Amino acid sequence: MIIKLNKEKVSTRFYEVINNEQVSFRPKPKEYREFSDEIYERYNSLFSTEDKFNSAVIEIDPDGAYSEKYFWDSEQEKQDLLGGAEVFFQWANERMLSLIFEFEQDNNLLPTQLDADDELEYLSSWDSGVFTFHVNEKNEVEYKIVLTKDGIERVLEMPLKDYFIEGILNHYQITHTILSDEWKPWNTLIIKSPHNSIPYDKVDEFVRYILE
Repeated sequence: MIIKLNKEKVSTRFYEVINNEQVSFRPKPKEYREFSDEIYERYNSLFSTEDKFNSAVIEIDPDGAYSEKYFWDSEQEKQDLLGGAEVFFQWANERMLSLIFEFEQDNNLLPTQLDADDELEYLSSWDSGVFTFHVNEKNEVEYKIVLTKDGIERVLEMPLKDYFIEGILNHYQITHTILSDEWKPWNTLIIKSPHNSIPYDKVDEFVRYILE
């Protein structure tokens, strides 16, 4: 069994060795879930310790004897971080959609109407937006939220949640350290939100990283 893990998933490959050849097989779904859950629980419990691992190889002999090797693969870590960094904009955009709705709902900033069942229905207060996040020299996040409705722009004065600010700073730190040879220096992220998910085939139209 060859196992690769990160915070999002457990990837496994199962082989039988028959006549010195590796023949892949699929375990039973229930057994796989139990095995996968156990490995993931171990991964999480050791992640902040000296025994952390993101790869494992388990070999089982026909007589039941087995060996386990757990280790940290730095190249795998880098690829996992790169994969996450490349779609960070989508996480930021989707979280902003939720945060804006919650903030405007809580502060009575959303237009409303009654639906066919006379139930209160919230309407959208914006058609598109521009979210600008700047990491300053003090490692603080400065930001500006500009929303557009029917061609009219307005600035939304909304506090960001701590977890969101931490997400921006973590993204900044990772792209300037572990991924510094893959990622150009930046301190400002600009997301042009279409008020839904950003098309992955048009990222350059909606997302910009710049150095100011």
